[in-house]
Amino acid sequence: MDKASLAARFNKAVQLETEGDFKMALGEYSAILADDPNHRESCINLGSLYSRMNRYDEAMECYEKALLVNEDYLTHFNVGSIHYKRGDYKKAVLALEKSRQLNPGFPLSMLVMGLSFSRLKNLNAAKSCFLKVLKTCPGNRVAITALAIIYYEKKDYERALRLINKLLTGDETNTAMRKLRADVLYRLDRVDESARDLIDVSGRKEEFRLYDEFVKSVPVDIYTDRYGSIGDKIITLEARGAALDKDELVALSLCYLLKGDSGRAIESLFEARKRMIN
Repeated sequence: MDKASLAARFNKAVQLETEGDFKMALGEYSAILADDPNHRESCINLGSLYSRMNRYDEAMECYEKALLVNEDYLTHFNVGSIHYKRGDYKKAVLALEKSRQLNPGFPLSMLVMGLSFSRLKNLNAAKSCFLKVLKTCPGNRVAITALAIIYYEKKDYERALRLINKLLTGDETNTAMRKLRADVLYRLDRVDESARDLIDVSGRKEEFRLYDEFVKSVPVDIYTDRYGSIGDKIITLEARGAALDKDELVALSLCYLLKGDSGRAIESLFEARKRMIN
């Protein structure tokens, strides 16, 4: 098959996938690989499709074939994400470390590695991951939020407060984080300041979701720079609006977290908490 024909078929498969016709797209990618087993782009896209269909064995096979042709940080990240979904957290760490080595500036590798260490009950290693993110991206709200939750969970309220205040700098309208700050201030016996925050946000104070519970209940999504599947998932979940159940709200929270919108991530967690109480 000549390159022009191959490119045309690949573009057709991409269009089918973009239009949501996953079955036809899967068939087209598979047909391309039958003619050219080393067509790396088709391997990657097919792996992404299989992963979204929860067919992880087939997804992993596609990604591993792609890595044999050429290594890249996103494919190693996706391999790590599949290991995470399967509960193979040690293997996830190894794959994510390869992703980090190939692109130290890609914060999601360190973020999901931190989640993996959290599932391994190694909060110190998790904290180290998030701190490394901040070394390359000092203003990364994802890492700041994750560390704030860890310090809150470990009852290190002074450090948690410093990070929360950093998140709220220039964003005092972040109601969920104001509620968390009120809770931390209360635990530090700074009752008057806590009360002012609670009065300002004018809402019932909710117990912040514990870090361990949070990590156990949220999924890790496959990431692609072609389709931005995390962004697509946010759009799909947001479209359901008030119909979202608590599990979907938790899923939406992690999507926001991975995209760097920690404010909305925390708000979604609070809303999930309300659904659990009610």
